[in-house]
Amino acid sequence: MAFRLLMPETRPDHARMSALLHDYYVDIVAGLVALGGPDVPPAVPVQDFWDHVDDFLPPRGRICIGVAPDGRWLGCGTLSALPGARGELKRLFVRPEARGTGLGRALVERRLDEARAMGLKTILVDTLRHTAAMQALYRSLGFREIDRYPESSTANTFPELRPHMLYFRMDL
Repeated sequence: MAFRLLMPETRPDHARMSALLHDYYVDIVAGLVALGGPDVPPAVPVQDFWDHVDDFLPPRGRICIGVAPDGRWLGCGTLSALPGARGELKRLFVRPEARGTGLGRALVERRLDEARAMGLKTILVDTLRHTAAMQALYRSLGFREIDRYPESSTANTFPELRPHMLYFRMDL
């Protein structure tokens, strides 16, 4: 499946981004609930994204969107700068029909390139324990597992998720 990466300079289309994030959170929460974790309504983290969208736009961050040739949005990921020349990757999602195409890897690699261009030296990421494919991707790119970092936006916004989370770091 062909795709291109879109890096909006301003707020992305609200309806399309909200639909993509809704699908992401339905997917993530279903896996979390299956393992005995809390059931977080998708509308809550989608609204949290919009409450902080400026953190993911230049100059403080980036949003990367995978787009099919017909214009369908297939996946996304965000990057936000943290103090000390560090950044945090969030919301890596690829819709099921685009999984296995390299889009997930492309979304991470593009955000790593953007982090370097922003002058960031360290990238942090958190993920839920049940996301084996995501963890394998991060490890294959050189991320290593670490203890929770204090700025983890997921752990800070949704502390009930902390027992279900893993944390990774990559030095650029």
